[in-house]
Amino acid sequence: MSSMIAVQPFGRTGHASTRIIFGAAAIGNVSQSDADQTMELIREHGINHIDTAASYGRRRTSPGPMDGDSSR
Repeated sequence: MSSMIAVQPFGRTGHASTRIIFGAAAIGNVSQSDADQTMELIREHGINHIDTAASYGRRRTSPGPMDGDSSR
């Protein structure tokens, strides 16, 4: 699937970040299954920039399948 979402370099990291960001607050207090399904959906749509913060709940440290895998 070819993404229609524009990307641009993220600072000096070399990461081509999507211009659309997923706010992980949306999955802060849902089941791991729901979080996994949500993360799979954003991956399917090509979104690779995920905003997280300590105040978002326990998913901040466990966003699911994309955690630590920048290749997806």
